[in-house]
Formats: sequence, C-alpha cells, structure tokens
Amino acid sequence: MKFAKITSALTVAVLSVALTQSAFAGPSKDKVVPGKPGDANIVETAIAANADLEVFDTLLAAATCDYFDGAVVDILTGDDKVTLFAPVDTAFAKLGLNDANVCAAFEEDPNGLLTILAYHVTEGRRFSNSVFNKRGNAKEIEMLLGTGFITTEDGMIEDAQGQEINVVAPFININASNGVIHVIDTVLLP
Repeated sequence: MKFAKITSALTVAVLSVALTQSAFAGPSKDKVVPGKPGDANIVETAIAANADLEVFDTLLAAATCDYFDGAVVDILTGDDKVTLFAPVDTAFAKLGLNDANVCAAFEEDPNGLLTILAYHVTEGRRFSNSVFNKRGNAKEIEMLLGTGFITTEDGMIEDAQGQEINVVAPFININASNGVIHVIDTVLLP
C-alpha cells in the first residue's frame, strides 16, 4: 500500500491549505465541484481548480517538493481512495509560507512538512456526511499521520493545537476519481 511508502520514507506526512469563503463565490465553483467522479485524480482536480481560482499554489508546491521524491503525489494520485482537506494559499500565508518558499522553509526538516501534509489526508472517500454528523455531534477523524482531528457540533474542525478551522461550503464535496477534496481556511497543525 502506498501509505506505508510515505510513512517509511519520511516517517510522517501532512499538509493543509486554507481558502476563504469568498474565493468560492461566483460561477467558478461549479467547474470544480462535479456531481460524480470524473477521470481526474485528486492532484489533477486540484490543478484544474487552481487554474480557475488560484488558491492551491502553495499546497501543490508543497506536495511536489524535490525531497519527497514523488511520494506525496503518489498517495494523492494512486488507486487507493483518500480524502484531502486542502488548505488554500491564504492559510499558508498565515504561517509565512507561499509557493515560492514552502519547500525551502522545510529543507532542513522535510519530515516537518511531511507531517503537516499527512495531517491533511485520511484513508477512504469521505463525503461531508461522514465527516460531520447529521445531528451535529462531535466526531473524530483519523488522518494518515495517525493523529486525528475533531469535527465539532457546530460544523467546524478542531485540530490537535485547538485551532478552529472552517470547511468552505462543508456540504459540497469536490469529487475526484480516487477520492474527495474538502477545502479548508487554515492549515491543520498536528
């Protein structure tokens, strides 16, 4: 299984980017929220969404850092079904990161970035109804990192650091051939 490849190669993985609600306002959102999975995998779907919205530059740059040797991309493009909680560029900017500096910022500690990235991916195709309880009850979601986060009763995510994260339009699932993308406004921190 490709999950073991990432874990053994760099120990742990997680990445997240945040998107502001206004970035999905307007007609562009219909282009990136297909009703059923197409032929595009998670990375291809994020690239297509980024072409219209320009919000995933930092996330895509982080996933393709040379020191990962393609392992992160393999997870997000493989046959195994996964769900990505994808932070937008403004989420990375809160941490002083952008597409030009994200790889260099972790060059001395690639495991740090891999840990962040792994904290944004969970196994399986998880639509919003399996992330958020219909009755609003809290739910724990385990990520590839092994650590999870809590979805709160009010439809928010609470990460291991106690940050409250918004899922942009939580009941719209961006469907890909090998999983689902949920857009978030803050980078999840393990």
